[in-house]
Amino acid sequence: MQDFRNLKVWQKAHELTLLIYKLTLDFPREELFGLRNSLRKTSVDVPAYIAEGCGKPNDSEFSRSLYIALSFANRLEYYALLAFDLEMFSKTDYEIILTEIIEVKKMLHGFNQKLR
Repeated sequence: MQDFRNLKVWQKAHELTLLIYKLTLDFPREELFGLRNSLRKTSVDVPAYIAEGCGKPNDSEFSRSLYIALSFANRLEYYALLAFDLEMFSKTDYEIILTEIIEVKKMLHGFNQKLR
């Protein structure tokens, strides 16, 4: 068992969550329980599954948690694209978010490869 806060992948995913929260502050009011909520919830799920995996009894189970985190990162990537297509994110904000998501996905994949 390890402290998830020491993992670079968790730190990066947490930073991504903070970014998503910041960039969704000005979403339209009608999106409070729609796309805004989906972006926020999904962004929280990525570092949450990494943290959960740190408490698993073996690397195989930890690896499963990382795969779940990766699936949520993929979902987050889609939600960000949808928000951009709906003109809720500027091109600049979308590109920043996309770059961060891709980095987290690469880190998750790489870390998972080390576990296996």
